[in-house]
Amino acid sequence: MLTSIRKVAAGFLTTAASALAFTLPAAPAGAAVPALDTLTCTSTSTTTYDPPITTTAATSTRTIDQTYGPCLGTGSAASITGGTHTSSNTTQRSCLQLLSTATVSWTINWSNGQSSTVTAQRVSNLAGAVFTNEFTGTVTSGYLTGRSFVETMTAPSLQITNCTLLGGSVSSLGAVHTFTLL
Repeated sequence: MLTSIRKVAAGFLTTAASALAFTLPAAPAGAAVPALDTLTCTSTSTTTYDPPITTTAATSTRTIDQTYGPCLGTGSAASITGGTHTSSNTTQRSCLQLLSTATVSWTINWSNGQSSTVTAQRVSNLAGAVFTNEFTGTVTSGYLTGRSFVETMTAPSLQITNCTLLGGSVSSLGAVHTFTLL
């Protein structure tokens, strides 16, 4: 009788194992579970306008110098300790455009020698003494392509308020940022 119980139990276990193997996908031999890449960076930026912008749109060169870091990452992003973004372009602009929603792109050069081009929707807000931009987007090419991110920029609003309400101008903005890979 003990032998027949063992045979029934062995048959049951074999059937259960076969059913489980049929329902679960097999991992390739030697395959590792992919590491989840996370990345969070604090940063600072300076944006200058030459000549300073006013409420009347006019040709001005905007230069952005941004330093990402310190950064904390996991997975393949663990090698990133910081990064930079520098760009300059000349176009028609006014201080009223600083408060608009727009689609923007820029390239971040990371400390690990890689670069990421990102595209985001910018939403601006001016409340009291604080000017904020929230960038919600995707890495469109380069390192970490396809990943989503959020970057929040916070700056004092005095120059912008003075420009938009009192006819002043904006010559530069200093800001702090938080970049988070989603």
